[in-house]
Amino acid sequence: MNRRRILCAACLYVLLGHSVAHGQRETERFIPIGQSPAASGKSTRIGTVEAVDAAARSFELATPEGRYKVQVPAGVPVWLDRSRRKQKALSGSFDDLRAGRRVEVKYEDAERAKRAVWIKVEVAE
Repeated sequence: MNRRRILCAACLYVLLGHSVAHGQRETERFIPIGQSPAASGKSTRIGTVEAVDAAARSFELATPEGRYKVQVPAGVPVWLDRSRRKQKALSGSFDDLRAGRRVEVKYEDAERAKRAVWIKVEVAE
């Protein structure tokens, strides 16, 4: 009987854990820069785009802690945060990364902080 309960509990844990993670990814685009309870300040950096290298699909991010080169592999979602204008977020593209824009970048590996998983770009104009 105990073995069956453990197996059921393990299955529920796997199924529910996946649903929560999937739900977070689906709703992340609608959360303003710096306000994600699951990511902001933990596995992201917030700063300003200093320079963009379109050929290398990378950009330089300036933060109070320093400057970082961020690789943006093809297929990485870029979302346009329009919350300051009280408008909903939109899907963007690598072309929306422009010098001077404030961004939040979630990294594939928070320790190494090189390859982006998703990027939010603040659009104030």
